[in-house]
Amino acid sequence: MNYEKIRRDDNIINVTNIADDEDAIDLLELGISIIKYIKLIVLLCLVFGCSGFFGTKLLIAPTYTASTSIYLTPQISESGSLDYNSQMANSKLVTNAVNLLTQNNIMSEVAKDVGLESAESVKKLVSVSNESNTEIITISATTTDPKLSKNIANDTVSTFVKTMQKNLNVRNIEVVDKAKLSYVPSGPNVKKNTLLATLVGFVLGCGYAVLRFLFDNRLRTKEEAEKYLGIPVFCEIPEL
Repeated sequence: MNYEKIRRDDNIINVTNIADDEDAIDLLELGISIIKYIKLIVLLCLVFGCSGFFGTKLLIAPTYTASTSIYLTPQISESGSLDYNSQMANSKLVTNAVNLLTQNNIMSEVAKDVGLESAESVKKLVSVSNESNTEIITISATTTDPKLSKNIANDTVSTFVKTMQKNLNVRNIEVVDKAKLSYVPSGPNVKKNTLLATLVGFVLGCGYAVLRFLFDNRLRTKEEAEKYLGIPVFCEIPEL
């Protein structure tokens, strides 16, 4: 009884090893099939890479970003010291300021000043961020016109400061750095688009090679015939 069990286990091991060998052979053949189409893969990589490069350069308009920063100085208590309550109040004010900067009343004023149609059109061009653990708020404007980007960023800050002083009597806002005119494009990312397009070409080329391998059922050599048919080959007809 123990002998039969050992024989069964040996058969299972042998079958498993044969299956593993066949899988290894299939992977090897797949790799060889991909190598056969290496010229096609390289060609697709070049075509897609050049398309991504020239498409980004010629078809996508460059964008320009202008940024300005404001600092909300903490309120000093009557004793001349900065207490915990003042710090917490200032932190809440920073959070509120980030949200208030893109409200419709401010964006509408900016739209009128820079000559845009509506507050929504300005809001799409403006981004507001707060550096972690600081009272510094950065306002950035990105458009296809560097002058317009600078004007939107600076006008957003000036309108916001005036509104806060007039409506909420908040006077602890200081402009750290005004937006400057820059003709260096901030986008689009030509290198990134070219790399992504090249990767698409590589994937398509490898995919084509894999599909050709999977759907190709032809037997080309004597060894393949013996392997897949399980019978010996006694003769071959040479190609003339």
